[in-house]
Amino acid sequence: MVRPALATLALLGAAAGCGGGEALAPAPLPVGRVGASIAVLASGEVAVVDPDQGSVSFLDPTTLAPRATLDVGAEPRALLELSPGVLLVTLHRAGEVIQIDVATLQVTRRAPVCAGPWGIAGTPDGTAAVVACEWGGSVVQLDATMLTTTGVVATGLSRPRAVATLAGEVWVADFTGGAVHRLGAPDAGPAAAISLVPTAAPYRPALTAMTANLASALLPAFGRLHVAHELVNHTGDTAAEQVAEDYGSVTDGNPKINPAVSSLDPGSGAGVTAADPPVLYAQYDGGPRVFNGPSALAAFGDRYLLVANASTGDVAVLDSAAQTPETRVVASFAVGAGPAGVAVDAAGKVAYVDNAFDGSVSRLDLSVALDPSAPRYATSPTVVRPLPSPYSFAALAGRRLFHDATNPHVTPSAVVACSTCHPDGGDDGLVWFMHTADIPLKRRRTPHLANAHTGTAPFHWNGQFADIPDLVEGTVVDLMAGDGLLVDGSTVTAYIDEIVMPSLPPPPDAEAVARGLAVFTSAAAGCATCHYGPDLTDNGMHAVLTPMSLQADDVFPLANTPALHGVSLRPPYFHDGRATSLRDLLTRPDAVMHGGAGQLAAGELEDLLAYLGSL
Repeated sequence: MVRPALATLALLGAAAGCGGGEALAPAPLPVGRVGASIAVLASGEVAVVDPDQGSVSFLDPTTLAPRATLDVGAEPRALLELSPGVLLVTLHRAGEVIQIDVATLQVTRRAPVCAGPWGIAGTPDGTAAVVACEWGGSVVQLDATMLTTTGVVATGLSRPRAVATLAGEVWVADFTGGAVHRLGAPDAGPAAAISLVPTAAPYRPALTAMTANLASALLPAFGRLHVAHELVNHTGDTAAEQVAEDYGSVTDGNPKINPAVSSLDPGSGAGVTAADPPVLYAQYDGGPRVFNGPSALAAFGDRYLLVANASTGDVAVLDSAAQTPETRVVASFAVGAGPAGVAVDAAGKVAYVDNAFDGSVSRLDLSVALDPSAPRYATSPTVVRPLPSPYSFAALAGRRLFHDATNPHVTPSAVVACSTCHPDGGDDGLVWFMHTADIPLKRRRTPHLANAHTGTAPFHWNGQFADIPDLVEGTVVDLMAGDGLLVDGSTVTAYIDEIVMPSLPPPPDAEAVARGLAVFTSAAAGCATCHYGPDLTDNGMHAVLTPMSLQADDVFPLANTPALHGVSLRPPYFHDGRATSLRDLLTRPDAVMHGGAGQLAAGELEDLLAYLGSL
């Protein structure tokens, strides 16, 4: 349940010029700035983060030559200039927000904020900032000058990354779960969860039965709130339309996985309706409108959106007023590998793209996008920053392969990449129905790949793959419709071993964790019988669920013991996701062969949950 902190929201309403109980102002609504991995500063200079190196670079806006690079700490993700020359940066793995004086290139303040800060947005007057905390499942408010935490806006969210402020309200998106939460003024009642699944889609009715997921960006523009996300058919339901058995093919032009930009009405808080512009923009016909992995949004002109697509290395130019998917894309730009952010200059003439996987920045001339005589699909000047990487060449190549939807040997139609289900090497929070010519029906919860490094072999819930290259080949051929030729799975091993890291949960109750460890290792609980060693796994196969609990069409007698890094942050549980929480995992009646946690005293169970929450 999302819980708004009403006193905090009152401050946001005042900062935006909206008092409690007042109706939302008509468009144009007071809009705060939204942070991204790249920004055009008030000086005209370009700033961009490098999560690998832990730095922020400052570039000449014309030549893209770096003026300076400042080391800032673990995994910077978003930056925001709320006042000229003062830059705020979220450090995802460090759990901090820092303040940089652009003139002196000094970190002037550093404040611990929450677990996994990612997105950041400011109020229109620049006095406050709100931060989306992925691992804490919360949104916190900061004083923009002192970086002191002035309140918790919401808790109980599902791994939020994107946040925005609009008309005195905070809007935040669940990265997993497919909802946007509107955290309104004090008298507005509980926070409203708005589904990103369209209520009507005349151009493709099956979209109304899909699942929205991986909401990566929020952007207030043109009187509406735009959301970049995906719509996926992960249930195998063929009642609405014919879909391919695998995930890399397209049947009748209708893929199972669909990048989308939805539009919400901030005046009413209503969800997507038939009157809204179409949410889809990609078309998998081998032409120039092939896009995959929406990662960032920006706006220019009176109605145009830029969508960075991490898995196809391009930026789509969308007409937000278009009424059909066919007319929505007006142009696109080819950029570098893994675009993670896009920013537009003050004049709305030039856009800059952060290509995270190759450390480059692209400069887009936006006049080309709207010039009828210019090529509709253009390349753009791209400059690589001369920054050393802490990772091996093989690991960097593996990351590009893992996120690449354009390699026909991996997938023929660009519908899917490995990162579609494992964003950033993690998990999408979904249970996928799998059934192809080579795979009997099964339902499988996506695992986080921080628990799949070399030391945790074998792989998959049934332990069928001895190493990662075998797993890559099997997945590419059996699920993604690729032929696997010239695909070097060993680079994916390097990527997982070197780059993919587990999430870091919020600081727990240290005393409860110590007691929980004692319960975990006790003979009564029996957890450490199978979960031991540095990854808390014996890498073995065990009958965990009672046979009568197994679905008749999904025979699964033995399960590979999963590693437990970040286990509290990745529900649902078991191979088919049947357990909705860790408590359910430990106490459900069909898990009688899953240790003795179900027979623990209430206090012991709470301590055990505290320990698991610390991993």
